[in-house]
Amino acid sequence: MKNNIESVKKKELPMRYLKQMKLSLIVIGFISFITLPAFAQPGNNKVVIQGKFTPSVSDAQKMNSSPILHDTVYKVPEFSYNIMEKKVETPFKVSSIRPAKLLGEPLNKLYSNYVALGMGNYLSPFFEFYHNKLRSRNTKYGVHLKHFSSAGSISDYGFPAWSNNLVEVYGSKFWKKSVFDVSASYKRDVTHYYGFKPKEYPDSLLPKDVDIVQLFNLVCTDLHWYRYRLRKKEMDYDINLNYYFLQDYYNSLEHKITFDSRLDWYTDFIKSAKNERLGFEVENELYINDWQAYGGTTMNMITVKPFYKLEYGLLSLKVGVDMQIISYVNSNLYFYPRAELNLAAIPEVLYFNFSLIGGNYRNSLKSLTDENPFVNTTMQQEFTNRKYQINFGLGSSISKSVNFDIQLYYDKLERAPLFITDTNSMYNNQFTVIYEDYDRLNLQMDLAYRLHDRLSFLMRANYYVYNMTEQLFPWHKPNYDFSLAANYNIQNKIFFKAEFITYGSSKVPVWDDKGVLSPQTLKAWVDLNIGVEYRYRKKLGLFVNFNNVTASRYYRWYNYPSYKFNIMAGLSYIF
Repeated sequence: MKNNIESVKKKELPMRYLKQMKLSLIVIGFISFITLPAFAQPGNNKVVIQGKFTPSVSDAQKMNSSPILHDTVYKVPEFSYNIMEKKVETPFKVSSIRPAKLLGEPLNKLYSNYVALGMGNYLSPFFEFYHNKLRSRNTKYGVHLKHFSSAGSISDYGFPAWSNNLVEVYGSKFWKKSVFDVSASYKRDVTHYYGFKPKEYPDSLLPKDVDIVQLFNLVCTDLHWYRYRLRKKEMDYDINLNYYFLQDYYNSLEHKITFDSRLDWYTDFIKSAKNERLGFEVENELYINDWQAYGGTTMNMITVKPFYKLEYGLLSLKVGVDMQIISYVNSNLYFYPRAELNLAAIPEVLYFNFSLIGGNYRNSLKSLTDENPFVNTTMQQEFTNRKYQINFGLGSSISKSVNFDIQLYYDKLERAPLFITDTNSMYNNQFTVIYEDYDRLNLQMDLAYRLHDRLSFLMRANYYVYNMTEQLFPWHKPNYDFSLAANYNIQNKIFFKAEFITYGSSKVPVWDDKGVLSPQTLKAWVDLNIGVEYRYRKKLGLFVNFNNVTASRYYRWYNYPSYKFNIMAGLSYIF
């Protein structure tokens, strides 16, 4: 029966429905296989599903509407308006601005007075005093007093005591564009002609100390008025008036009055020049000498120096002609060319210089005794004619701490002074002056180093070459000299200073008993000095100075040995 029904159904149903039915049965069977375990319970439960399945597919509903594009044009409305001009008041008030404050290091406190006292071996007392006005915009003044002496002895030689005394007052007045300086001083220097050996003379001929003493009294005054603020097109000036009076123990007198001035004005011959000046210098020197045994003399020398000065770029040039009129025994007129050139190859770093100058200068009693205090003050005084001096040099500031300078000088001199032993003196312990024509070549080198306020060095060296005319050698002139000074500051508490000095060998003329000249050599010498100061308090300090540390006995002048090692200790106070 079942088979008949299925065959009838097969005949009645279309073929495509049969395929759909098979597919549905397969899906149902697969789902049942998956879900059956979840619903399985123990027992014999049966599920019978009966029904008729007629699969069908519904018709699709199509959209009958089409898209519509709306294109709308907007019309810009027209506006009509006018601008009404009207001034609006805007009040503006100026308010003051407070000045900026410069916050730098505070000014150090200054003290008006300084005093130092000391004592050394060879019976050497020392005293020095300064008084100065404190900071001021308009004026300054000061007083300086000093005494330094020694009463020691040098074995085998005469009594060598000496003393130096100084009283000095000075002041300045400042104006808007100029300064006026004034100063006056008195010096009293005592020395002895100790350059002889007492053992070589009988007691009856030995001099007393007062017989070999020499004393110099020097009074100086100076007035100086000059301009220190100068605009480009203003006149510049520098005026100086100086007078001194010198007298020695044997009443040799010298007065000197010097008046010199400089005036210059702005010019513009070269439009592109940085600065041009046209001016002149005038100097008048009047000497009045008097010797008790020989009478007196008067000498006057006038020097006029017109010049032209130009600053162009890195170049500075000064040219002119010096004219000198000397009235002594006769009146003579001299002309000397003058040229000075400076080239700043690297501004503030490297420069070159050249100069050509000449002129006469007086070998006065003061200049000769300053160089050699053992000279006979009745010696002959002459003019030295520097026919010309040529100078080449260069210098550099390597850094803020280091500077050096090298100069080469060539001098052609007529009647230049040389010191030789005065054989007319009883003990051959004085010097006289002879005059010689010679050429001199001098190479000079300077080097300076400074590291803030802690460490500083200053070195100078000179080397000389002489070409003599008549004399065999340049008597008493060394062939070189060298000096080195150093200072070291440790926390403003301990101060070290050192000085090293050396002079080369020199020749001196010596005559034997028969009057035959026999040149001798003064050996090269070295002098080393060391000083230490300890600031026990801010105002109080203690110092010790060691001089001639090498304890060498050297000779600057023939038969005049120096002291050996000496020491001085003392204290200083500021208030």
